[in-house]
Amino acid sequence: MSDVRAVAGNPSEVWDDLSWDDLNRAEQQLWGNLGWDADSWEEETDPPASSEKYWEELSGSERQSAEALGYTQETWDEEDEE
Repeated sequence: MSDVRAVAGNPSEVWDDLSWDDLNRAEQQLWGNLGWDADSWEEETDPPASSEKYWEELSGSERQSAEALGYTQETWDEEDEE
């Protein structure tokens, strides 16, 4: 997905500063694969189950989406521990 912005370093530092409307369609789709929607992104509802999972607990498609968003096992698990 070439429409996804390039992320260097800790992906959470990029994504956490954006509103759902700041995300392009491809990015919203990838986050949607991880269970996020506009309401959960904007903290109006609880975050999806994927946000509580360690990398090894993610499904194959969830891992692919996370990787496309710039996450690695290390950065995903770091986020989960916070």
